[in-house]
Amino acid sequence: MSEASPFVSAVLLSYNCAEFIAEAVRSALNQNCEPMELVVSDDASEDETVAILEREVNSYHGPHRIDIRRRSNNSGSKSAHLNDVLRRVSGEIIVSFDADDISEISRVHSIVKAFRHNPTVQAVYSAYSLIDEAGRPLGSGTVPHPPAEVNSRAWFANVDAYASGGTLAFRRTVFESFGSLDPSINEDVVLPFRASLLGEVRYLDEELVKVRRHSESFTQRFDIYDSVDSYRCRFLWGIDQARKHRDSRLSDLQTATALVPDHVEEFEGLREIISASMADAESSAGLVSPSLSIRARTFFELLRKSSYQEAFTRDACLAFAPKLYLQYKRRRLSTRRKHIPRERL
Repeated sequence: MSEASPFVSAVLLSYNCAEFIAEAVRSALNQNCEPMELVVSDDASEDETVAILEREVNSYHGPHRIDIRRRSNNSGSKSAHLNDVLRRVSGEIIVSFDADDISEISRVHSIVKAFRHNPTVQAVYSAYSLIDEAGRPLGSGTVPHPPAEVNSRAWFANVDAYASGGTLAFRRTVFESFGSLDPSINEDVVLPFRASLLGEVRYLDEELVKVRRHSESFTQRFDIYDSVDSYRCRFLWGIDQARKHRDSRLSDLQTATALVPDHVEEFEGLREIISASMADAESSAGLVSPSLSIRARTFFELLRKSSYQEAFTRDACLAFAPKLYLQYKRRRLSTRRKHIPRERL
């Protein structure tokens, strides 16, 4: 490969994923795209992840350039890890690979095509399918994305908006223009909004990644629905996170005002969307109140404001039949867990 800087840098972050890392690396190296840089950064794994990485790299003889790095101390979060890695990549386009997922061979080609088709596009994400630990299909994933008539800036201004991180790609200038990510906020919440402030965010309706569901992740989600109290704690924790998202978005808007002064009036409108979505999130806290009257009043107030229409069924169940809702969620998770070999549970 030429010593010139590649157009694409693929970034794969790993931590204690020895069981899946080989497939993830191969799916990155098998991309049928122009030569790219693959940066694999391990976050101080305690298992055999790094040894497997080195084995895969040593056996590779293709066109892509590979750089393996190993942190001596765990960063504490994916965003903190990314802050370290993104300062060292070479490509104009950054494509995120998760260490337990499998990317389709055409993924990077499709992403690059979207960026080159429209130079105003600052970030791209896609649909994905689900697989279990053994790689067996579990159906399609759910990917929230802006309807055709909705501006991506307005969509990602909402405090609960995100783009699935394992499918995300963005221009390096998105990171450079705004600086480090807050380690306590997921990168797939922050980067799409920042990208939207600089240009457009494109959703590809193609399942370009196979996202793996672990027995551990099912267990954690099952625990959330174990009781009304545990669900209430998780729900209220989500509202606390939304406050962090609000503060992050407002800070990014201030930065963007200096970067793109021609859009000051539009940015003022985004502040209103941020504030309104935060108010809706805080109002929804009443849905998990121990008091039926408070839950009912909250539900009808949200319904009156047409807030969170996509969550209508969930909100109605939480307001009037929370135990039945939790039973339903546990039943759904139990059905999916049956796809996982028993010895892993």
